Amino acid sequence: MHKKNYQDILALVQTPTRYVGNEINTVKKDLSQVALTFALVFPDLYEIGTSHFGLQILYSILNRQENIAAERFFTPAPDMEACLREKNIPCLSMESQKDLKSFDIIGISLLYELNFTNILTLLSLSQIPFYARDRDELFPLVIGGGPCAFNPEPLADFFDAFVIGDGEQVVIEISDQVIAFKQQGDGQKKTLLRLLSKIDGVYVPAFFSPAYDDRGIQTLTPLFEDYQRVKRAFLPSLTTDTFPLSPIVPFGKPVHDRLRLEIARGCSRGCRFCQAGMIYRPVRERSLEDLIAITRESLTTTGYSELSLLSLSTGDYSNLSTLMDRLLALGQGHCTAISLPSIRAEKLTPQLMKIIKKVRKTGFTIAPEAGSQRLRDMINKNLTEESIAATVENAFDLGWKKIKLYFMMGLPFETPADIEAICTLSKRLASAYARGKKTINISATGFIPKAHTPFQRCAQITLEESREKLQYLKTHLRHPRLNLKWQSPEMSLMEGVFARGDRKLSRLLVSAFERGCRLDGWTEKFNFPLWQAAMEATGIDPAFYTSRHRSDDEALPWDIIDSGVTPEFFKKEFENAKDAALTPDCRENDCTGCGVCDFKQIKPMLNDTLADVTTADPPLADALKTLPDDAFKKYDLSFSKLGVAQFFGHLELATIVERAVKRAGLRAKYSQGFNPSMRLSFESALPVGMESEEEHLFIYLEKTMAPETIVDAMNRALPQGLFITGCNPFSKFQRRNDLTAYYTIRLTKGCFEPEMVNSFLKLSTFLVEDRSKKGKIRTTDLRKSVEKISFVDVQTIEMVLKKYNERTIRPLEILTACFKLDEDVIKKAKIKKRKQG
Repeated sequence: MHKKNYQDILALVQTPTRYVGNEINTVKKDLSQVALTFALVFPDLYEIGTSHFGLQILYSILNRQENIAAERFFTPAPDMEACLREKNIPCLSMESQKDLKSFDIIGISLLYELNFTNILTLLSLSQIPFYARDRDELFPLVIGGGPCAFNPEPLADFFDAFVIGDGEQVVIEISDQVIAFKQQGDGQKKTLLRLLSKIDGVYVPAFFSPAYDDRGIQTLTPLFEDYQRVKRAFLPSLTTDTFPLSPIVPFGKPVHDRLRLEIARGCSRGCRFCQAGMIYRPVRERSLEDLIAITRESLTTTGYSELSLLSLSTGDYSNLSTLMDRLLALGQGHCTAISLPSIRAEKLTPQLMKIIKKVRKTGFTIAPEAGSQRLRDMINKNLTEESIAATVENAFDLGWKKIKLYFMMGLPFETPADIEAICTLSKRLASAYARGKKTINISATGFIPKAHTPFQRCAQITLEESREKLQYLKTHLRHPRLNLKWQSPEMSLMEGVFARGDRKLSRLLVSAFERGCRLDGWTEKFNFPLWQAAMEATGIDPAFYTSRHRSDDEALPWDIIDSGVTPEFFKKEFENAKDAALTPDCRENDCTGCGVCDFKQIKPMLNDTLADVTTADPPLADALKTLPDDAFKKYDLSFSKLGVAQFFGHLELATIVERAVKRAGLRAKYSQGFNPSMRLSFESALPVGMESEEEHLFIYLEKTMAPETIVDAMNRALPQGLFITGCNPFSKFQRRNDLTAYYTIRLTKGCFEPEMVNSFLKLSTFLVEDRSKKGKIRTTDLRKSVEKISFVDVQTIEMVLKKYNERTIRPLEILTACFKLDEDVIKKAKIKKRKQG
């Protein structure tokens, strides 16, 4: 029942493809036939969560196990949440539309503090109690993981367990333990949690008792002698065993709509403000040969045209030039862009610069972080102004049109001169290098001290200070080639509260959720007055967590988490910061003594052997290098668009078809130029929400291909709801001259009457005005566009429409303007375009 109602409400919400599932490379198992069901939850909108590489890794690893089924959940947008609550529908999985509550384990990704209210949204929709102490039943277990888990305390009351560190191996160990426990029969949750606590990287909050002194400082007392601290889980090396070779290809517009290639994990540069640089140590590079093998298979299984190199510091990858050269050779005619987010000037060798010139440019970011050299040295940024200027100059010379410079306000030891230096440096770079249509975007955010960094005890600037510094930048960063963007100081404040918070914040989170806080990481959704009301109601003072310096002897909420980096190293680095003393990168220098490596299992893994630059990788199957234009001919493919496919927008459909062509191994013709595109077009653009038994697309394919081969290959590659029904060589003389379209319209409730239909048909004209895409007012006679309307019953009519002055008229216009049906009735209407004849 839930599944049927869920499908019905998709027509009522914006961007319904966020919720339909059925994407390419999804895995669907019979949940009744597996030993364990695992819900992978990303507490943000689909387009954010489905772009997260970590989610794809866990989805792939878990579903490779025959006895485990992993399915995905994302936070619904407010319109979808409202529909679900109105219909009393719980949060349902993307793959099987199963209730979140029915899964054995709920694994929640913790990437960003301002996503925390979204966790409560998901639990609330499925009527899962927020607090772990109120969940009496053994399952589901609620487990969190990700960078925010390195200070798990603000969420500790809600979770049964957290995974600290790399999750690839831990997630299987947890799953195996839960399966074994289930097979043993009835058992207590505490017993299971005790077993899980034996696994490296697993933190069970219930096994640590909180207490607060008269200042409100939290300390945790372990309940078991053998469970005093939780050591981070480490993945010693990156191999193909843990890489998702067939990642899910999302619908809609994900923020990263390309193949993501993790080339390395960890960073050894040692920026003192950077949590990721500390908690993901040591550097582990993926081998060159593995990267080429992964790319070859993944481009084939996804149909992507672009790929992105993922790493905390992409430019530091050993043999980057060779990797880029081989990736370009591999993707000829298939991959049109490689995203190279940032390269330091000293890494731009002549060979690499020559390669980059061949790549279609996406984004390019430089992160000076601070405007002055003094402050950059204090935070150990290891960037000189000369290096920054050289990188900007090189990036523009290599073809980038826009460059982003990232700065922070409120860093430790900052003075007004440092804020002024942001303006001086930015304007100098813009004047020197941003000529013509080239621009520099300045991103300014407030510094937020994070756990497990040398600055973890520092004070965050107050809201008032943040506003003052931002206003200074707005006033003084004025230049025709500069654009300033910033994060709301209020958002930074709340992020700071939870970044170093303790268990007292659980009641604040619930209060904010109950007041309506949702999707707080989205600027347009963040509602600071609601957070202020929640803090007042719960007695939480944000200054206690943000603008207060922690003394060296103060207990920290995350002291029970061992990130691998020692407290002594953090103290030493803070002293170095005060002295503006640089700590060198251990990749190229001696060990800095951070404590992470044991130099046996845990050590830097660099791909620093000299690569064979003569290695030649054959291009993928659809490479066009050897095919001349006359090797192709134009085909006319007819297809149906039914079921959930009705929610694909026109541009989305074009992308889906293009990627299907690539996955099918068909050779298509591309346009010429630096940004080639597949020669693909459609006869008409079908509105979102309308089904059709027959549409037509036109594409240039290799002329030796038999039509039946094209049909079979495409139908194996297309998602559910799209089906190729025919293929013929295109002929402009054989195209249909019939401009009529046949529709069946069915309403969810009876609104049609014979007299309504007859009255309209008796009219000689029915004029309506609207505005064209070019802004011109145009008049349309809807009566002349209607050839026939047949009354079937009070819920159903059949309609035949024809073009009017070259304009395609759709049934929705008739239902709205002529029949005056309510908007809600029209949204729920089932409209199908029927095959002619």
